[in-house]
Amino acid sequence: MKAVIIDDEKQAIASLKMELEEVRPKVKIVGTANSVKTGLELLNSITPDVVFLDIRLKDGLGFDVLANLNNFGKFRVVFTTAYDQYALKAFKHGVFDYLLKPVDQEDLQETINRLLADKKKNDFLMPEEQMDHIINLPSNISAGAKIALNTTEGIFLKKVEDIVHIQAYGNYTKLYLIDSENPMVISKTLKDFEELLKPAKFIRIHSSHLINMIHLESFHSKGGGFVKMSSGVSLPVSERKKSNLMAAIK
Repeated sequence: MKAVIIDDEKQAIASLKMELEEVRPKVKIVGTANSVKTGLELLNSITPDVVFLDIRLKDGLGFDVLANLNNFGKFRVVFTTAYDQYALKAFKHGVFDYLLKPVDQEDLQETINRLLADKKKNDFLMPEEQMDHIINLPSNISAGAKIALNTTEGIFLKKVEDIVHIQAYGNYTKLYLIDSENPMVISKTLKDFEELLKPAKFIRIHSSHLINMIHLESFHSKGGGFVKMSSGVSLPVSERKKSNLMAAIK
């Protein structure tokens, strides 16, 4: 089994390495990193079986690493941290395990045993719903963050900043991206996206439209009110939503 350790404390990395030398079967450490930046560089170049990830890093959170990976979903994540307040959030969003520092040898062996059983059963491919939940953590939504978009053709990871606007489509939605003429049809409601993307400055301007404020070019009051987006499209603004839009613009 191949493992990566991401922790901003040299002593913590050394200690976990020593603990992993005692587990059976043997775990091979294929890389270490000490920040969100170096963790991303490492994990975008190699794909281990498991990542032992500290939650608080010197330049962000472990969640920030997961939100911006290119190969996410192909390995398991075990958080190793001194902070137990993140445990419920981590398990709720599909993290494989959560070990408190200092890591107990018996707990670590139990985690390795479960990882091996899971590898045999699932070939280490993360279930879609778990991948979707982790990447879609609201605390991760920032300019460079990615979200997992489930379509009939597969799962696509797209940057939040590349979404121009989202349109209601029954119980589905249509996502319009800057790099595509055709929208992506996603099995989430507009309300789901409104709640998810609120921290990223997405504003509901109509019962059928949610816009990304970074792609808003102008607002026009005539004809009941409408906006023009960077893609060139015009979208109606409802009377009820106009005050929210004006507050966001100001």
